[in-house]
Amino acid sequence: MGFTSQHPSARAIHIAIADDHPVIRHAAAAALKGMTGVHIVASVASGAELLTALQGTRCDLIITDLLMPGAQADSDGLPLMQRLKRLYPDTPILVFTMVRNRDVLLEVDQMNVAGIVTKSEEVGVFIEATLNVVVQRLQYRSAAVRAILDAPPPATPALHDRSPLSGKELEVIRLYGAGLSLTEIAARLNRSISTIATQKGNAMRKLGIERNADMIRYVQSNRLIQ
Repeated sequence: MGFTSQHPSARAIHIAIADDHPVIRHAAAAALKGMTGVHIVASVASGAELLTALQGTRCDLIITDLLMPGAQADSDGLPLMQRLKRLYPDTPILVFTMVRNRDVLLEVDQMNVAGIVTKSEEVGVFIEATLNVVVQRLQYRSAAVRAILDAPPPATPALHDRSPLSGKELEVIRLYGAGLSLTEIAARLNRSISTIATQKGNAMRKLGIERNADMIRYVQSNRLIQ
């Protein structure tokens, strides 16, 4: 495999960062470089690039977004987490994400990743998470993430369990339910924003749903985000 994971010393902490937004990658790297001994060994834009970068590279911590547009099916989202856990079981993974969907975060939490932090939190929380998982080897869930995980599941309205959705419409509402915006879905699926908006609207009409919140509950209750 070529990848070695060792307990980081005070001299060197090797970190790989994966996020499809360059600004996020650069900001994360800048924050981490303030820590003694940190070396950014990879800064990549997709799960596929991350998997390639990790081959033959020492890494003490993997920091990754959960959903990265344009990624292959088995190198994004939950499948990426599963693959990283299988390939590098001794390397802590810190998930750094915009996703605030309870079901998605529960799935990630149950994979026993080292840390989960949302991108809306302060830099200090990100640093604290990094120190906890890579130096102290402790599991970390930020207060915001813990609040989402501990919240009771929302009541699910009586929606149509079976509906004549096309494959493309189903794909759109699955991604929307996972927390992606229409712009992000369009980029991920290589379609125009207007096409994505039309497919989302058609899906809601077929399901008899009028509100976005009810559509998200439909996606959750039918476990379409797995």
